[in-house]
Amino acid sequence: MKNIPSFYSMAVAVSVVLSMIAAQTADAQSARDLHRARSVSAPEADNSVSAQLKSFRVADGYAINLFADETNGVANPVCMNWDAAGRLWVLCTWAYPQLKPVDKPNDKLLILTDTDGDGRADKTTVFADGLNMPTGFALGDGGAYIAHGTDLLLVKDTDGDGKADASRVVFTGFGTGDTHQNVNSLTWSPGGELFFCQGLHAFARVETPWGIVRLNEHGVWRMRPRRLQLHSFRGGSGQNPWGVAFGEWGEPFVKGNNQQLSELLPVMVYTDHFQRPLDIGATKIKSMIVEIVDSPHLPDDIQGDILIAGYFAHVVDRLEVTTDGSGHRCTLQSPLLSSSHRAFRPVDIKVGPDGAIFVADWFNPIIGHYQASFRHPDRDKKHGRIWRITAKDRPLAKAPALASMSLSELCQQLESDWQWVRVQAKRRLMDGRKRDVIAALKLWLSKLDKRDPNLEHHLYEAIGVFESHEVVDEKLLLRLLNAKDARARAYATRVVGRWHDRLKNPLALLNKSVEDASPRVRLEAIVACSEIPKAQAMVVAAKASSRTRDRFINAALSQSVHALAGHWLPALRAGEVRFEQPGHLVHVLSTYGGKNVAGQVRGLLADQSLPPDGRRQLLELLARVGTASDLQNVFNSARNDPALLESLVHIARVRRMKPSNVNDGLTSLINSEDSRSRAAAVRLAGLWQQKQLTSHVEATMNDGDQADTVRAAAVLSFGELSPKSTATLRGFITDRQAPPIRLASLEALSRVDLNTAMIDGLKLIEKTDEVAAVLEVLMRRRGAPKAMVAAMSKTKVTILDAGAISGWLNSAGISDPALNSALQKAMRIKPTKPVVYSDELVKKLVASVKASGNPVAGKKVFESSVTGCVACHRVGDVKPAGFEKGPELTAVGAGLQIELIVESIIWPKRQIKEGYEATTLTLDLGDTISGYVIGDSNGVTRIRDVASGKVVEVANNSIEQRAKMGTLMPEGLTAYLSDEELRDLVAYLASLKGQ
Repeated sequence: MKNIPSFYSMAVAVSVVLSMIAAQTADAQSARDLHRARSVSAPEADNSVSAQLKSFRVADGYAINLFADETNGVANPVCMNWDAAGRLWVLCTWAYPQLKPVDKPNDKLLILTDTDGDGRADKTTVFADGLNMPTGFALGDGGAYIAHGTDLLLVKDTDGDGKADASRVVFTGFGTGDTHQNVNSLTWSPGGELFFCQGLHAFARVETPWGIVRLNEHGVWRMRPRRLQLHSFRGGSGQNPWGVAFGEWGEPFVKGNNQQLSELLPVMVYTDHFQRPLDIGATKIKSMIVEIVDSPHLPDDIQGDILIAGYFAHVVDRLEVTTDGSGHRCTLQSPLLSSSHRAFRPVDIKVGPDGAIFVADWFNPIIGHYQASFRHPDRDKKHGRIWRITAKDRPLAKAPALASMSLSELCQQLESDWQWVRVQAKRRLMDGRKRDVIAALKLWLSKLDKRDPNLEHHLYEAIGVFESHEVVDEKLLLRLLNAKDARARAYATRVVGRWHDRLKNPLALLNKSVEDASPRVRLEAIVACSEIPKAQAMVVAAKASSRTRDRFINAALSQSVHALAGHWLPALRAGEVRFEQPGHLVHVLSTYGGKNVAGQVRGLLADQSLPPDGRRQLLELLARVGTASDLQNVFNSARNDPALLESLVHIARVRRMKPSNVNDGLTSLINSEDSRSRAAAVRLAGLWQQKQLTSHVEATMNDGDQADTVRAAAVLSFGELSPKSTATLRGFITDRQAPPIRLASLEALSRVDLNTAMIDGLKLIEKTDEVAAVLEVLMRRRGAPKAMVAAMSKTKVTILDAGAISGWLNSAGISDPALNSALQKAMRIKPTKPVVYSDELVKKLVASVKASGNPVAGKKVFESSVTGCVACHRVGDVKPAGFEKGPELTAVGAGLQIELIVESIIWPKRQIKEGYEATTLTLDLGDTISGYVIGDSNGVTRIRDVASGKVVEVANNSIEQRAKMGTLMPEGLTAYLSDEELRDLVAYLASLKGQ
């Protein structure tokens, strides 16, 4: 049996126990608890129920009572599950750990019923017997799936007498190298998939209609019953995993038969590549099982916590769960239950239909394999108990009569606030006839209240029923992919992977998810891509490599690279696939073949049969990661390839490396007939500091017959090669020059004389009205606000221009007190609201909003140029130009109290929505870039510049400072508003309910 752990030697066992004792010397009681932790203990003198009850220490506010024991036929309970009728099914084994050759196996699956509701089972039914060391079961498909040695059985009662009379082997070939490591802990996913675990010494070869599926050593299995699909996931948990559970939004967790609890999602990738466990928390000593608490009977402080069966230390441990990037983090709390009784061995935990916590007690002083004989006389084959933990002075919950409900009534139960009810209802819906269930489900969906704050969770539950019947509902899927709640989008992304072979364009859907603001959605997208056997799936998944990553995303990417290698690697060699960014391919190659990416690329380039596009992609990559000699070779190849030459310009901006012998090549290209090649050549002359080419660059700059793009590139390079020629540069900053040329000149001048450039820029705004274009150039320079204040004292700025400048600065998140004051003076307005937080002002404004706020008038304030709200925020179908710089506000009134709305608009730094914390990068050449960092890999930071809306790549070694800005919304933005305008603005935002 799997939930009885083993050690490879007594010495190992002793060392583990001693190390745990040493770690707890500050806690004497804990030290005594761990000292009692033994895989082999002497039997207790008193094995009575009363003796065990006296041994228990229950957390404050809780009580414990016996639900069932050997008088109910229970002995050595392996695991348990509830059914929709509120009956507890318990799997028991007397054969474990090894049956005597002369004995006939007769392990049993029992059904325990509390007929009078007193918290004590009073009826036992034997559903199945004649079993031989079963290690797990799950109710479903009209019967019970049972993990039975090499087989996964489905047993059913076909004649209605309460006892199984039909048995079918669903799959066979599971490994049985060690009985306590056999497949175990069967658990249904929210989408009707059966998950189960396998231990270290098991080697499985399972034949399915889709081919043979293998799992060497420990890992997790996933079965999709309707299609008879079986997948195996290597690693990702401790050596002997036992216990899988799913959170409120389908988040999967797995418990190793050690201390660690692990995040399962990143390794739900079908590949032989091994992934180490992604531990998110631990108990003090060996344990098993994951049960997530959700019960209306229990106190608030335990809701959402994870309970762990600490069979080794006679304890039920408790861990608090919080999010951690794309994954989770768990913190060990005080135990819910502990015992000084040596035979108390908790091996399973379940919340019951009354909201209480039920604990299966294997009850045995000996749990080890190697430390005692299989047939040691002290192994207890007579006892077994189920304990029930309740909260004192709190009413018990009462589950509805799910077993007698119609399909339509079961659909309504998917709206329940209690997960136990939703799970049981879904299992009954899963067992129903497909046609009838889907009809009832669609009718229920059509009647859901669109104003229900839990609507998206109802849709999440619904799509799980569709999944369980393998019915694709693309309309529902799209609703969830575009949900407000990132957890809904994350789960929907997982469904895209599952339904990929029945969707029109699954990669297009995942292409959006992989760039979602939520790291959890991006993680799900990577895993979903791994299910699609195409080279392009790797291209989509690799896009996550240029976004902010954590250990969970890194693990999923690694698994996906290996899982899809049979598709992307041949396609890359054949030039049939192109990654969106070279950095994506760098990540994929380094993950698959090691750190010497340049060497791998050189090897691929040696293939002379590469098509042009494939060769160009690899040459671009070599220019980014190779040596100066590699760069020289790439440049030589680029002389006849304008597209590759243009790529070298982008690379040169980020990478400060130059080839040694480019003079002749650049000279020839500057005189080329191809305008793209000329523009790239003159720009490379400046970026690579080829001063001997200054006269060629200047001639190109002054040649009126050249294309604007060529002259603009020449102007930028001239400013780099001849930085003292400010008078020449100023001559091009005029409305008589084409916009690309005058803006390039302004940029070049700003790098050598920012004060003069600011004066010329303000004059250009007055003459051309190019506010955004001019400020995008000037305001990214270090010291720009101070320079603008100085320029405004020397150059007249009209009221309209000052307002336009102020609006642009607000949308770009630039706030400088001196500059704000200068602009306010130019606009002839005076601030009327304090910028220091005031609780009194909040209360006063909230009262005013409730009494006389006018949402219609507030909408006009929201859309006015004074506030500039529409430049950053989306409301309904009205989107900002460019990209959304701030959170969507379509349903802000449904999610935030009026007090928080007030704080968010007057003092925005007090309330920063996740994903909207901006960063300012200050570069060594004087540039500043403000925006949202979306990735940091391969020595390059990628940031979405709020000024231009473009994603900019910045070499990490050129960054002098990274400063967190908080929100881009500047303080004092509402200071220009009257009391009535501010009141109405708040009223408008509070009215936005997403309807």
